[in-house]
Amino acid sequence: MSGFFCFCVKNIKKLITFAGRNHNGISYPLSEKYKVKKIYLIAFAVIAVLACIGAGFYYYTHQEIRIRCVEQCDTFNNFRDTIPQMDTSRQSILLIGDSMAYSLMFRAQNYCNYNNHDLHVVSWVSATSKTYAICDTLEYFVNKFKPTYIIFVIGANELFAFNAGERDCFFDKIVPQTHGIPTVWIGPPNWKEDTGINNVMMKRFGPRQFFLSKYLHFTRIPGDVAHPDRASGTMWMDSISSWIMRKSYFPIRLQKPVDENPIHVDFVKLVVTDRNKV
Repeated sequence: MSGFFCFCVKNIKKLITFAGRNHNGISYPLSEKYKVKKIYLIAFAVIAVLACIGAGFYYYTHQEIRIRCVEQCDTFNNFRDTIPQMDTSRQSILLIGDSMAYSLMFRAQNYCNYNNHDLHVVSWVSATSKTYAICDTLEYFVNKFKPTYIIFVIGANELFAFNAGERDCFFDKIVPQTHGIPTVWIGPPNWKEDTGINNVMMKRFGPRQFFLSKYLHFTRIPGDVAHPDRASGTMWMDSISSWIMRKSYFPIRLQKPVDENPIHVDFVKLVVTDRNKV
C-alpha cells in the first residue's frame, strides 16, 4: 500500500499536466479544459485519501505485531501479581556481569555449596550494558555452561553515563541472549547518586526481576571507592539471595549458609580494552 501511495505522488505532475493540454489532436474549449482538470483533480484526491487510509491501516497492523513481539521477549510486561512457587531443584547458576560479579562470587559459591547448586562466574572488568549489547558474550557463556538460572549484575561502570536514560535499548539486545532462562538483574552498589541507570533497569524489569542495591550500606576495599570489601560482598549476596527466595519472580532455594565463605572460587575474567564499547 505504501508503494501505491508513492506511485500516486510520483504521477501527480503527469496527471495535472495531462488535464490541461490537447489530446489526440482535439482542442478543448477553455471551459472543457477546466472540467477535465477538475475531474482529474477529484480523482487524484480520492486516490490520495484511499492511499492514506491504506498506509494508516498498514502502520497500525504492523505496529501491533511489533509490540506483540517486544512483549514476548520483555519479561517485565509479562509479570503476574502472584509469586510462583519456589523451585527447589538443583540449579546451574551463571553469575555474570561487570567486575561486581567478583565481589559477589565468594558468598555466591558458599550459597551454591550449601544448597547443592553449581556456580559459573564471568567477571568482565569495565563492562557496561552497551558492552554486552554489542557482542554475544552472554550468549557464548550461556551455550558453554548451559545454566538453568542467571544472575546478571551490571551498572557500576555507567553510574555517571550522560545518556543513562537512553540505555534501555541495550537490554533489547541482551535479553534475547538469555534464551528464556530465568534471569534476575542486580543493580550496582552505588557510592554516589547515579544519572539514571537504576531507574532504567527498574522500569524495564520491575521490582521482582531487578534488585536495587543502591540503598544498601557498603564498606569498600581500601583504596577502591567502588568495589565492596569481602564483608560487604557477603552482606550484598545475603540480601540478594533473600530477595530471590522471597520476592523475586523466579524463586529458587538459597538457604543462608552456616559455614564461612570459600577462599578460592574459579571464575572467568574478561577485560574491556576498547573504551568505545562502554
